[in-house]
Amino acid sequence: MFCFHGCKENKAKEPDFVRIQQSDKPEKEDPYLKWNQMNVGREDEDIDFFTRRYGWNVERTGTGLRYESIKEGSGQPVQTEDVVTLEYTTCLLSGDTVYSSRKDGLKTFKVDKSDEIMGLHEAAKKMKKGGKAHLVVPSFLAYGVAGDGRRIRGKVSLAMTIEVVDIERNKN
Repeated sequence: MFCFHGCKENKAKEPDFVRIQQSDKPEKEDPYLKWNQMNVGREDEDIDFFTRRYGWNVERTGTGLRYESIKEGSGQPVQTEDVVTLEYTTCLLSGDTVYSSRKDGLKTFKVDKSDEIMGLHEAAKKMKKGGKAHLVVPSFLAYGVAGDGRRIRGKVSLAMTIEVVDIERNKN
Protein backbone atom coordinates (compact mmCIF):
# COMPACT_ATOMS: atom_id res chain seq x y z
CA MET A 1 0.00 0.00 0.00
CA PHE A 2 1.32 3.37 -1.00
CA CYS A 3 0.15 6.69 0.32
CA PHE A 4 1.21 9.93 -1.28
CA HIS A 5 0.75 13.12 0.59
CA GLY A 6 2.00 16.48 -0.47
CA CYS A 7 2.11 19.75 1.35
CA LYS A 8 1.74 22.95 -0.55
CA GLU A 9 0.94 26.35 0.80
CA ASN A 10 -2.33 27.57 -0.67
CA LYS A 11 -1.91 31.13 -1.84
CA ALA A 12 -5.28 31.34 -3.52
CA LYS A 13 -6.52 34.73 -4.49
CA GLU A 14 -9.20 36.23 -2.22
CA PRO A 15 -12.68 35.82 -3.72
CA ASP A 16 -14.19 38.98 -5.21
CA PHE A 17 -17.03 39.10 -2.70
CA VAL A 18 -14.51 39.39 0.16
CA ARG A 19 -12.77 42.34 -1.49
CA ILE A 20 -16.11 44.04 -2.15
CA GLN A 21 -17.18 43.62 1.47
CA GLN A 22 -13.88 45.11 2.64
CA SER A 23 -14.14 48.10 0.34
CA ASP A 24 -15.79 51.25 1.66
CA LYS A 25 -16.80 52.47 -1.79
CA PRO A 26 -17.52 50.54 -4.94
CA GLU A 27 -15.06 51.31 -7.73
CA LYS A 28 -17.89 52.31 -10.06
CA GLU A 29 -21.60 53.01 -9.72
CA ASP A 30 -23.91 50.00 -9.84
CA PRO A 31 -25.76 50.14 -13.19
CA TYR A 32 -28.77 48.27 -11.75
CA LEU A 33 -29.14 50.81 -8.96
CA LYS A 34 -28.96 53.65 -11.47
CA TRP A 35 -31.52 51.95 -13.73
CA ASN A 36 -33.90 51.40 -10.79
CA GLN A 37 -33.57 55.02 -9.63
CA MET A 38 -34.34 56.21 -13.16
CA ASN A 39 -37.47 54.03 -13.33
CA VAL A 40 -38.71 55.17 -9.93
CA GLY A 41 -38.22 58.77 -11.06
CA ARG A 42 -40.28 58.15 -14.20
CA GLU A 43 -42.99 56.44 -12.17
CA ASP A 44 -43.12 59.45 -9.81
CA GLU A 45 -43.55 61.76 -12.80
CA ASP A 46 -46.41 59.60 -14.13
CA ILE A 47 -48.10 59.61 -10.72
CA ASP A 48 -47.74 63.39 -10.38
CA PHE A 49 -49.22 63.87 -13.86
CA PHE A 50 -52.17 61.59 -13.01
CA THR A 51 -52.97 63.37 -9.73
CA ARG A 52 -52.83 66.80 -11.42
CA ARG A 53 -54.95 65.58 -14.33
CA TYR A 54 -57.72 64.30 -12.07
CA GLY A 55 -57.37 67.02 -9.42
CA TRP A 56 -56.53 64.63 -6.60
CA ASN A 57 -54.98 66.46 -3.65
CA VAL A 58 -52.84 63.58 -2.42
CA GLU A 59 -50.13 63.59 0.20
CA ARG A 60 -47.08 61.37 -0.22
CA THR A 61 -46.34 59.04 2.68
CA GLY A 62 -42.81 57.96 3.64
CA THR A 63 -43.17 54.79 1.58
CA GLY A 64 -44.24 56.62 -1.58
CA LEU A 65 -47.98 55.88 -1.36
CA ARG A 66 -50.15 58.83 -2.42
CA TYR A 67 -53.24 59.23 -0.20
CA GLU A 68 -56.20 61.62 -0.13
CA SER A 69 -59.03 61.29 2.38
CA ILE A 70 -62.39 62.06 0.74
CA LYS A 71 -64.57 61.15 3.72
CA GLU A 72 -63.34 60.74 7.30
CA GLY A 73 -65.49 57.87 8.60
CA SER A 74 -66.13 57.26 12.30
CA GLY A 75 -64.83 55.20 15.18
CA GLN A 76 -61.37 53.83 15.69
CA PRO A 77 -58.92 53.62 12.77
CA VAL A 78 -58.20 50.23 11.21
CA GLN A 79 -55.36 48.42 13.00
CA THR A 80 -53.01 45.55 12.26
CA GLU A 81 -54.84 42.18 12.28
CA ASP A 82 -58.30 43.76 11.88
CA VAL A 83 -60.28 42.21 9.07
CA VAL A 84 -61.40 45.01 6.78
CA THR A 85 -63.98 44.93 3.97
CA LEU A 86 -63.70 47.48 1.18
CA GLU A 87 -65.64 48.75 -1.78
CA TYR A 88 -63.05 49.69 -4.38
CA THR A 89 -62.21 50.66 -7.90
CA THR A 90 -58.72 49.94 -9.24
CA CYS A 91 -57.53 51.73 -12.38
CA LEU A 92 -54.35 52.03 -14.36
CA LEU A 93 -52.91 55.53 -14.65
CA SER A 94 -54.32 55.57 -18.17
CA GLY A 95 -57.76 55.69 -16.49
CA ASP A 96 -58.75 52.15 -17.56
CA THR A 97 -60.61 50.29 -14.78
CA VAL A 98 -59.14 46.84 -14.12
CA TYR A 99 -61.02 45.79 -10.97
CA SER A 100 -64.14 47.02 -9.20
CA SER A 101 -66.17 45.78 -6.24
CA ARG A 102 -69.30 46.33 -8.33
CA LYS A 103 -68.11 43.71 -10.79
CA ASP A 104 -65.67 41.58 -8.77
CA GLY A 105 -67.22 41.73 -5.29
CA LEU A 106 -66.09 43.38 -2.07
CA LYS A 107 -62.46 42.97 -0.98
CA THR A 108 -61.94 41.49 2.50
CA PHE A 109 -58.51 40.95 4.03
CA LYS A 110 -56.64 40.81 7.33
CA VAL A 111 -54.54 43.96 7.68
CA ASP A 112 -50.77 43.33 7.59
CA LYS A 113 -51.43 39.57 7.67
CA SER A 114 -52.55 38.79 4.12
CA ASP A 115 -51.07 38.78 0.65
CA GLU A 116 -52.95 41.91 -0.39
CA ILE A 117 -50.75 44.65 -1.89
CA MET A 118 -48.67 46.62 0.63
CA GLY A 119 -50.09 49.98 -0.41
CA LEU A 120 -53.60 48.84 0.46
CA HIS A 121 -52.55 47.69 3.94
CA GLU A 122 -50.91 51.07 4.56
CA ALA A 123 -53.93 53.03 3.31
CA ALA A 124 -56.44 50.94 5.30
CA LYS A 125 -54.62 51.78 8.55
CA LYS A 126 -55.25 55.49 7.86
CA MET A 127 -59.01 54.93 7.65
CA LYS A 128 -62.09 54.41 9.81
CA LYS A 129 -65.39 52.66 9.09
CA GLY A 130 -67.29 54.61 6.45
CA GLY A 131 -64.12 56.41 5.37
CA LYS A 132 -63.35 56.90 1.68
CA ALA A 133 -60.03 57.73 0.02
CA HIS A 134 -58.16 58.10 -3.25
CA LEU A 135 -54.83 56.27 -3.51
CA VAL A 136 -52.09 56.08 -6.04
CA VAL A 137 -50.01 53.01 -5.33
CA PRO A 138 -46.55 52.88 -6.93
CA SER A 139 -45.66 49.56 -8.52
CA PHE A 140 -43.27 48.60 -5.70
CA LEU A 141 -46.18 48.84 -3.22
CA ALA A 142 -48.55 47.12 -5.66
CA TYR A 143 -47.73 44.05 -7.77
CA GLY A 144 -44.07 44.85 -8.44
CA VAL A 145 -42.25 43.62 -11.52
CA ALA A 146 -44.41 40.49 -11.90
CA GLY A 147 -47.88 41.99 -12.05
CA ASP A 148 -50.89 40.13 -10.70
CA GLY A 149 -50.91 37.43 -13.39
CA ARG A 150 -54.36 38.43 -14.63
CA ARG A 151 -55.13 42.02 -15.59
CA ILE A 152 -52.22 44.07 -14.24
CA ARG A 153 -48.81 43.77 -15.87
CA GLY A 154 -45.55 44.34 -14.00
CA LYS A 155 -44.10 47.72 -13.01
CA VAL A 156 -47.51 49.44 -13.07
CA SER A 157 -48.77 52.07 -10.62
CA LEU A 158 -52.41 51.82 -9.63
CA ALA A 159 -55.03 54.47 -8.88
CA MET A 160 -57.66 53.34 -6.41
CA THR A 161 -60.74 54.70 -4.73
CA ILE A 162 -61.57 52.72 -1.60
CA GLU A 163 -64.27 52.87 1.07
CA VAL A 164 -64.20 50.97 4.36
CA VAL A 165 -67.51 49.11 4.57
CA ASP A 166 -66.78 47.03 7.66
CA ILE A 167 -64.08 46.39 10.24
CA GLU A 168 -63.92 43.18 12.22
CA ARG A 169 -61.70 44.02 15.21
CA ASN A 170 -58.88 41.76 16.30
CA LYS A 171 -59.88 40.29 19.68
CA ASN A 172 -56.30 40.02 21.05
